[in-house]
Amino acid sequence: MAWHTNPQGLMRRSRRAFGEWLSLPEWSWFTTHTFKAEFVSPGQADKAWYAWFNSLRISARAKGLTPSLYGPQSPFYFRVAEYQDRGTLHFHALIGNCGDIRRLSFKDFWELHGYARVEAYEPDKGANFYVGKYLTKDDGDIRFSHNLSGHLTKASRCDTLKE
Repeated sequence: MAWHTNPQGLMRRSRRAFGEWLSLPEWSWFTTHTFKAEFVSPGQADKAWYAWFNSLRISARAKGLTPSLYGPQSPFYFRVAEYQDRGTLHFHALIGNCGDIRRLSFKDFWELHGYARVEAYEPDKGANFYVGKYLTKDDGDIRFSHNLSGHLTKASRCDTLKE
């Protein structure tokens, strides 16, 4: 089988290209969100996630980092959901536009639902380091915030102007 049609090679190249593209925005945090319950439906999981993320938006507005909760300057995200071995949903996310919001407060907020890691994003590692292996999983679910596209296109335009 030729190198360009080998399924594993295509998957590796796709994951790498998607990770490079996803590295364009200025991310603030990498987070993981684990539920303590043995079973959480996708609807329940989304409800918990959006309650957590909306509290981050409210904090950003309260600190004066954004004039609106949903505008282009509000926090944005890329999220992947996967099922753990025990059958419960688990999230991995990149979060941007967090400014100087205390990330450990948001780790604590998630404890209503389970356990979270909220770490500073290290740009030198790139998005692929954080979420690459989840990008091509069969049962993974990828979600973007409504305002992520503006950060991707702005970063792409800046890279094009540099060339």
